[in-house]
Amino acid sequence: MNTNLLTERLKSVGFHLTSNRIEGILEDASKDNVSYSDFLNIVLLQEIESKERQNLERRLKKSKLPFYKKIEDFDFEFQTSVNERRVKEVMTCRFIQNGENILLLGPPGVGKTHLAIGLTIEAIEQGNTAYYTRCDDFILSCKKAEQRGTTARLVNKLCVPDVLIIDEMGYFPFDELSANLLFQIISKRYEHGSIIITSNKSYVEWGKIFGDDVLATAVLDRLLHHSITFNIKGQSYRLREKQRAGVQPIQG
Repeated sequence: MNTNLLTERLKSVGFHLTSNRIEGILEDASKDNVSYSDFLNIVLLQEIESKERQNLERRLKKSKLPFYKKIEDFDFEFQTSVNERRVKEVMTCRFIQNGENILLLGPPGVGKTHLAIGLTIEAIEQGNTAYYTRCDDFILSCKKAEQRGTTARLVNKLCVPDVLIIDEMGYFPFDELSANLLFQIISKRYEHGSIIITSNKSYVEWGKIFGDDVLATAVLDRLLHHSITFNIKGQSYRLREKQRAGVQPIQG
């Protein structure tokens, strides 16, 4: 059969990888005297692996993660307050199936965002969808949505992914609009969609974050009902790197 015709037919059924490599695949199969069943298996496996890679890349792109760092890159020896066994249990991603939330609390620089992103990458690699937003970006998105009359669309958008990551909660205070929209999102995702939150504030301080103790209590009630909390009390990675570079903090 004419390879040009074969290439077109492969493309028409979505076998783009095979269509691009067909001459080499046919040549190797002929040279190695590959059976029909083995040849078909090779082609199908290559296409399946290619589509899985494309889907993974698509999920990673849609997640809006700010950088790519896996859990394997986390320095558990330096950050001894983080229990590696507990983290590996979370890496099974059963928390997603169970509709559980992950809360990472601790001072700046201790690796909260790294852990959140590492756990998210693991979830994406296991076939789950995710979406990342920093708290200040979420607050800004709420303001823009209100101006456009699309707040309901924003809430629905953030309820779709299997995992929603809200990073750096506590650095920026919520206004009434963003606090209420976040409560709606948490309520809609309750027991259905997992949330990963990083915060530099303890739970008793969340009333200040939301400017409303009653709302903070309602948010925490839903977040903590099915949740796993990591309290990180170690030193700052950034401070360690500065010290290694010979930059010492000014003593006050």
